[in-house]
Amino acid sequence: MRSGVVFIALALLPAAAACGHGSPTLAPSPSPVPTAPPTPVSTHTVSGIVFYDENGNGLADAGEDVRLPHVVVTMGGRAAESDADGDFVLTDVPDGVRASAVRAETLPPYFRAGQLLTVSVPLPDGAKVGVPIVLPIAGNRPNTYLAFGDSVTSGDGSRGNRGYRASLQSQLRGYWGRADIINDGEESTRSDEGAARIGASLAAERPAYALILYGTNDWNLSACRHVYTCFTIENVRSMIRQAKAAGTVPVVATIIPANPAYVDRLAEARNGWIDETNAVLAPMAKQEGAVVADLHLAMTNASDDLPSLFTDHVHPNDRGYAAMADEWFRAITRPVGTTAAGDIAPR
Repeated sequence: MRSGVVFIALALLPAAAACGHGSPTLAPSPSPVPTAPPTPVSTHTVSGIVFYDENGNGLADAGEDVRLPHVVVTMGGRAAESDADGDFVLTDVPDGVRASAVRAETLPPYFRAGQLLTVSVPLPDGAKVGVPIVLPIAGNRPNTYLAFGDSVTSGDGSRGNRGYRASLQSQLRGYWGRADIINDGEESTRSDEGAARIGASLAAERPAYALILYGTNDWNLSACRHVYTCFTIENVRSMIRQAKAAGTVPVVATIIPANPAYVDRLAEARNGWIDETNAVLAPMAKQEGAVVADLHLAMTNASDDLPSLFTDHVHPNDRGYAAMADEWFRAITRPVGTTAAGDIAPR
């Protein structure tokens, strides 16, 4: 029976101690294991340039002098935005082999990253990282814009018939470094005539971009008193598809307003048809993969006195064409991640 008593007594010792009759003996804490101090990470500055790689070989060849501003480049967990000349500077990039990358949402419509480099950091003294950006235009001519439309594209009503083209070309050259706009506006033509002739124009000029502005003269047919009895939408759709098939990237304009002050009993009805058509035209163009330049909104926002932007019932004056040029420029260059007016350009 002793063994049972001893067992019980031993079993009760902790309880007695808990009641204040004694303190348990605590085991000593283990000594901390010493750790080596972290190895300091060496970081460096990496400079580079974002350029339009026209031939897609990953190199900034002679003559490829177009630079892309406002593009965000990343490397080694660091990010920097290119300036107006396409230059960027990444600071505190860690040692080692590092891949460069581009944030796609900071690129203009249709552009994409080319053959990006993996480099060893630090770079040799004076070395820069080239970040190539490409535009899918097949064998077409880089930096060439086909202004395609009717007399509004031709610039009727402006000084020297320069229309929006001269201002837009100047803005694009200042932004990219190069741009040539070809005038392919034919007076009095409708969208069905545009759809019939755009194929030959694309083949002859091989432009990188087609700036499509059609529909103003469609109103002159009695069938075009309602968007669904008119042919404008399907003809513009055809022009978009023909451009894409030719490797040309399409930028489609909404139809500009008619002059509401012009002496015409149908002026109000005409602008109603334009509004109705644009409400279908813009979503269709986006669905087809085209970028939309909202020239109608640009003109209505340019002045509280809309008639002051016109020389006659449909042709803008220099002020009106300047507003159009600004919107073309915005549509062509605005980064796809920018959501002004709720729009994101198609990729």
